[in-house]
Amino acid sequence: MKHISKLYEYILVASVFSLWAAIQLPENVEIFVGYFMILTVGIGHGANDLKIYFRNKELGIRKTAGFISIYAVAVLLGFGTFFIIPKITLSLFILVSGFHFGQEHFERFSVQTTWAHNIFYTAYGTSIIIALLYLQSASSIPILEELVDLKLLPWHLQYVLYGSTITTILLGVLLLRKLSMYTLLKELFYYVVILLIFNVSSLVWGFAIYFILWHSLPSIHHQIAHLYGDVHRGSIWDYVKASSLYWLAALIFLYILYSILNEQATLFLTIIVAFLGGITFPHVLVMHRIHEE
Repeated sequence: MKHISKLYEYILVASVFSLWAAIQLPENVEIFVGYFMILTVGIGHGANDLKIYFRNKELGIRKTAGFISIYAVAVLLGFGTFFIIPKITLSLFILVSGFHFGQEHFERFSVQTTWAHNIFYTAYGTSIIIALLYLQSASSIPILEELVDLKLLPWHLQYVLYGSTITTILLGVLLLRKLSMYTLLKELFYYVVILLIFNVSSLVWGFAIYFILWHSLPSIHHQIAHLYGDVHRGSIWDYVKASSLYWLAALIFLYILYSILNEQATLFLTIIVAFLGGITFPHVLVMHRIHEE
């Protein structure tokens, strides 16, 4: 608990720096760095799903190949359904991602896993996602319309944001009442900082900062502790080595995709969203298994 609390202090400092960077960096540099972080650290935080799923079990060739095959099919199905049943897939992607963000964020408090808690996690994470989309609606709505082929207006996002935020507050008061007032105020402060980042940053930069700093780094910390028992220099290096091929693949994917679509920003972002959706569904199932252990 002490280590993870310290991590969030570093995340807060890095978030303040990211606000400064959002003002200082040229837009094209900001977007490229944002994509780079999303497609390396962000996607890389799911690189050890195989080891996590089969922790403390013998991994034969058949079991490894079977898991990779099923995982790859799940990613492809998730990616493909964005273009077959986009409205349903996008809705599921937001809700599943919201649940994953919320569960990972509050995991350090060892709260229970009940239906009420799961709804709370989903509402919290969904409010984060929708807040970004709403505050950056000029950039996000064209991407969403490209995905779902539906005319959207900012007030559509606004009402979803109101609903998810109110649900978060009501359930939070009920479910987090055992936490100290200091802890609750600190969580509220974190939430305000995240909203401030979304408000002053671009869509890509705002998502990258949240996805990397506030989600991926705590998740990696959690995974390392789960796999190796403790987080230290050696276990971090072991984790990085185990993830290196996956990260290399992400870099190659980034280079190819950016080379082809660097003049078509909306289409590029649309494909990125679909790709993230494809890898999110199986990753959430694997990470949920950690929380149940």
